[in-house]
Amino acid sequence: MCDLRSNLPLYYDFYRVAKCQNIAKASENYISQSNLSRNIRSLEGHLNLNLLIRNNKGVFLTLDGERLFESLKEIFEKMENSQINNTEMLNGSIVIGTTRNIADNKLADYLVKFRRFYPSIKIQIITDSATNLNEYLINKKIDVLLDYLPNINFARKNNFIVKPVSEFQTCFACSLSFYEKYGDRIKELKDLQNYDLVIPGSSRRRQMLDELLQSKGILFQPVVEMPDSKLMKTFIKQIDAIGYFVKEEIINDKDVKILNIKETLPSNAIGIIYDEHLNIEAKKFVDLIINNN
Repeated sequence: MCDLRSNLPLYYDFYRVAKCQNIAKASENYISQSNLSRNIRSLEGHLNLNLLIRNNKGVFLTLDGERLFESLKEIFEKMENSQINNTEMLNGSIVIGTTRNIADNKLADYLVKFRRFYPSIKIQIITDSATNLNEYLINKKIDVLLDYLPNINFARKNNFIVKPVSEFQTCFACSLSFYEKYGDRIKELKDLQNYDLVIPGSSRRRQMLDELLQSKGILFQPVVEMPDSKLMKTFIKQIDAIGYFVKEEIINDKDVKILNIKETLPSNAIGIIYDEHLNIEAKKFVDLIINNN
């Protein structure tokens, strides 16, 4: 069976639909109908089971769906009762610091999970440079920090805890027109030296790329350094240049083509960093994110 810990929101979405036997009703004040339907299909794909029969009158459980609902019913009823108590007690706030890149591409996923269980907790998001965010955390201006790992600023500080929450692959990519002209000529990292490159500025992601290039005796001289992947993507679509991206940021963009480089490019991680002495609201956020990744 699919790991309950890593797919708790999907199981809960199924439980709501099975309980209501109506997607529209299950989605009220919770999530859009389209997202709810997509999450159910995703769970069915993970489990390789048909859980629901859909028709114009609503949804009905298959035999497998009934079995799963019965196994989840007691668990989520207890969680919902607990959530009522938490909602009454946990009406404080949490301040989350992160980089703009993580905020644009990853933070919404975490916030959606958190808001499902703790809708009364107020959330403030602060985006800034990694250097400034480190200072905010040290000076308690933010409760938790989402940043790329490893973060050397906190690796040696005993009162801070660093936990990885997701991993992602990097890639080089270009516009479709650029790929049609030059794509078949670019097979390995050294080939990139012959073209204009757009690469992120000072960051752990850039540092890991530089370490790989140095180990192979390759020197890149980018024409532009950009802190924002959205800006970089817009830029390379309009000029003949190659950008360095997190793969999931561009994988669904039909106007951008990933270059097939034979070398294995660095894998990066996003982590959550926090002081060991957290307020209860921040601790709930940390626990939910760590336990559901």
